[in-house]
Amino acid sequence: MKELIAYIDPSSGGQILTIIAGGLAAVAVTIRMYWHRLLVLLRIRKPDETSAGKEAQGGADAG
Repeated sequence: MKELIAYIDPSSGGQILTIIAGGLAAVAVTIRMYWHRLLVLLRIRKPDETSAGKEAQGGADAG
C-alpha cells in the first residue's frame, strides 16, 4: 500500500477556514430569512395575519 504525504500550507488552510465560515454564515442568514415560514410549516406558529392582509389588498388593487 502506498503512503500518501500531503502538505497544506498556511494560505490554503486559511482559505479552507474562510470557505467554512462563509458557508456557515450563508446557512445562518438563510435560516434567519425563512424562520417564520418554517415555524408555520411545522405548525408551531400561526400564519401572520398582517402578511395575509397585505396579500389580499394587493390582489384587490390589481383587479
